Formats: sequence, structure tokens, C-alpha cells
Amino acid sequence: MAPGGHMQMLVTRFERLSRRISLSGLMSRHQAEQAISAGRVKVDGRVATANFKVFAEAPVTVDGVTVAAPPLFPRLWALDKPRDVLCQTALQTGSATLRDIMKQWHDREQLWLQKQGSTGLEEARIDDKHFVIVNGLAYGSDGIVLLTNDGIFAETLMRADSSILSVYDVKISGDPPVDVLHAWRHRARAGGVNYGQVFCSLTKRTQASSRLRIRYVETPERPLEMLLESARMRINRLRRYAFGPYIVTDLGPGRVREVEVHESLRMLVPPPDVRQTLVPAKGKMMSADGKIRIPGLHESHISSAENAQGEAPETDGDHSTHMTESSAIPTDAQL
Repeated sequence: MAPGGHMQMLVTRFERLSRRISLSGLMSRHQAEQAISAGRVKVDGRVATANFKVFAEAPVTVDGVTVAAPPLFPRLWALDKPRDVLCQTALQTGSATLRDIMKQWHDREQLWLQKQGSTGLEEARIDDKHFVIVNGLAYGSDGIVLLTNDGIFAETLMRADSSILSVYDVKISGDPPVDVLHAWRHRARAGGVNYGQVFCSLTKRTQASSRLRIRYVETPERPLEMLLESARMRINRLRRYAFGPYIVTDLGPGRVREVEVHESLRMLVPPPDVRQTLVPAKGKMMSADGKIRIPGLHESHISSAENAQGEAPETDGDHSTHMTESSAIPTDAQL
């Protein structure tokens, strides 16, 4: 901060420098740590020498690009993943990935809307930004997939103790083993993994196939394919219909949509590091008599640094910029 500047006391949020950069979507936390080590990150115009915590109002840049302050809640996006698409963030030659299809959707929508109608489309796109996949799907599966800017939030959503139900629509060959489905309601196990309670209902049956709706708490260690294969069910199609409060039919095809963190999931949001601290004051203030002045400790018993050096205090009309200690602290009679 420049000499002679003013400070203000605020309750603000602190984040580790690499995490703040990651939350902005510029790069992953690992890449941010590498950028800090390489001297590419500046805080308040100075090169950051360590991965320390910074408050939300601190100006941060990476290679000259401004890093936005962390949002109040993690950002969350949802999409209907088609089949035969790799559920990964990196591009891969010869196979379509999430970034590929998101870029195709963006280009197609931009072409259809033309220049005037596509206002704000560039700001909304995330195929060119860093994101974390919450609940990936296998290459041949389709359905709802959630993405977020917060890796900690993504891990929390997929923990077993978070108790978020996933709903799948599954098509299998032949008839399902009814006794196994009933046993799953108490506890299901496959490959030495405890799946907990798995609720399965038969929604349609033909001579060649059956359609099932399955609800269970999904985690990376509990893939539904392994459970169905352990019961000797041949999968023809596996589609994730819902994840917690988010339903695939609410999304519509061919676009990534930002969704709010649902009320039922807000308890799972990582708690912010909130503290009271002095931060540089920005802008100007209007005094009681309508005059514009810079922020400062006006009408306070705390003197500014300039006054402490013997300079005359600024005045705002007939009012002094500071009060004496005796006039600022009430006496027993005043109380």
C-alpha cells in the first residue's frame, strides 16, 4: 500500500493463494503452486514468494491477469453427458472428452445466436477454464454430470457420509434376480466393497430385457457397474437420472448450465476462513454535509499517521477529523 494511504477494518475471507487462483478457474491448484514458485504471481503489485493466505480484497494477478476474489459459494455446473465421451478434463487425441463436447456446444450456439444474440456467451463458457469433475461417468454411460471450481467441495459431495443419493435408469438383458434385489435393500456388497443400502425397482419388462431404477449413495469406490456384474446382470444401457436434487431432465440437451448450490447441500460447502482485519480503503466517502472525502478515521479518537507526526488534522466543515480520548470514551455519568 502506498504511504499515506488509509485502512479500514473489515470482516473478510482469507484463502491460500494457490486455492484462490484455482477457484477463479485460471488453473489448477498444482499449476498455481508452480506459478508461485516461478515468480509469476503478484499480490498488491509485489511478486509472491510463498503460498500464503490473502484476504479477498487483495489484488492478485497471474502473468498480468487479474484473479477474481473467491465467491461466497462454490460454483457448480451440470451437463447431460452423451455416451462414448470420456469424462475427463484433459483433451485426448482420437476420443471425445468433456472439453471437446462443451466447445462444440459453445461454437454451435454462438453460430445459431449470431453476434448480437451471443452476448455474455463467452463469459459463461467453461471449456477453456479449469474445473473439477464431481461425479464422472464411464465412457459408454450417459446422464447428469456435475462440475465445480472447488476440488474440496467435489470430494465432499462424493463421500459416503454425505449421503447424497444417485438415481440410475438401467436396461439389462433378461430378467433380474429378484431375491438379490430384495437383499440389496438391507446391504449390498460386491468385490469386497460395502455399497450400503441399494434400492431397486422394476420399471419395465419385455421378453428380451428389463428396465430398472436404482437409488444408492454413490462414491468413486462404489461403481454401479461392478455391483450389477456381481449379480450377473448384463448391462445394455446405464444412464444417471439424478444426483441429489439435480435431475437430468431439468437441464435440456446440448449445453452446460450453471446451477445454484442447493439448500440441502450448503452444509457441505467448505467453511471459509473469515477474520476481522485491516484492508486498504478504496473509493471515496460522502460526509454528513454532502462533501466527498477520502476514507479515513474521521471523527474518531484514533489519530491518523500524519497527525501522529505533528501535522494538522484535516477538517470537514466545522468538524475535526478526530476526537480527543476524553470525548470519545463515555464517562460513568454518561453511561
